[in-house]
Amino acid sequence: MPRLRLRFNSQPRPTIELTDTPDPKCLVCDGYGGWPEDYGHPETGEYAGTEWWDCTCWNPNRVRRLLPLPRWFARRAYDWGPPVYSDEPPF
Repeated sequence: MPRLRLRFNSQPRPTIELTDTPDPKCLVCDGYGGWPEDYGHPETGEYAGTEWWDCTCWNPNRVRRLLPLPRWFARRAYDWGPPVYSDEPPF
């Protein structure tokens, strides 16, 4: 049974999407939807990068576009940004 959630996507056009999420009870990936695997250069054995392997409990390509949004909305969403917290008293 798919576990669905809403997601904002700005590319190629701003939309609200309904997408699948990894199974939080999956014993293979522990709910992350996959796992990273480091690999080395074949000749030297030094670190050459990381590859992501998707778990079978999740399909990242299962997406349904629900609501197209105007382009100004995407620019406004990036302007909002993450909240900024102060470490100055009073907290």
